[in-house]
Amino acid sequence: MNAIKAVWTHGQIVPAEPVDWPEGSELVVEPIAHNGANVGLTDEQWRDDPDSIAAWIAAVEQIEPLIWADGEEEEQEHYRANHRQLNIDAVRMQMERLSDGDTP
Repeated sequence: MNAIKAVWTHGQIVPAEPVDWPEGSELVVEPIAHNGANVGLTDEQWRDDPDSIAAWIAAVEQIEPLIWADGEEEEQEHYRANHRQLNIDAVRMQMERLSDGDTP
């Protein structure tokens, strides 16, 4: 199988070209650095010594909780509920097609 380019759009990986891969193919996905900058840390930069772990814990503990403006939390919950139902419906349709002998 050949590598392709894709774009992360609205929480989904969108291929830049058609693909003909077997259903269930396992993929490796990683972002491409923009402007020569790396995204995240390389394997060599990750450290698991006690001082590094303590530094990560201290950094995480400094993250302030999300503060919602009026209506934002309800809007987010409404979006999540709608998205969840769309996913359930899509899976149900795929399962029905499979039970009819069709491929998804």
